[in-house]
Amino acid sequence: MSQKVSTRPCRFASPSLLLMGMGMLVLLAAGCEDKALGRPCDLSVTAGQAQGAYNLSAPDCPSRICIKPVPQPDVVASLDTGPYCSVQCTSDNDCNGQIRDTNDPLDKRCAKGYTCGIPFGQGAACCLKLCVCRDFIGTDGLVTPDVCLSSSTTSCH
Repeated sequence: MSQKVSTRPCRFASPSLLLMGMGMLVLLAAGCEDKALGRPCDLSVTAGQAQGAYNLSAPDCPSRICIKPVPQPDVVASLDTGPYCSVQCTSDNDCNGQIRDTNDPLDKRCAKGYTCGIPFGQGAACCLKLCVCRDFIGTDGLVTPDVCLSSSTTSCH
């Protein structure tokens, strides 16, 4: 049995269809941009274990936001999570980031994942919604600073 081979030349998609496909790929790639959420970073200040701090011009973070939230009161005193790159958010869906490699004892990244909330109630980061590592959050959840509540009569300064 013989097979018949087509002698028609190959046809490619029209240029406009190719451009549209390439445009869609660019949009998809932009949506998957690595924002480095959770990457270790330099606060440029020293903060004690019970203190919070931030650096809004951190060169090692694409967002320029490096934070170490204040641990909530019932968080274990042996918290060893270090400062990390964060991003502004509107919901928990914006907060998918790097987490700790449990096989590496030197890895100080977030172990429990991230949530969207307001970690600071003063200074330049006052009332900014940021992705916050759950390692710093207690059983009552992330407590929004009073100054950031809609019922507050004070404001950030």
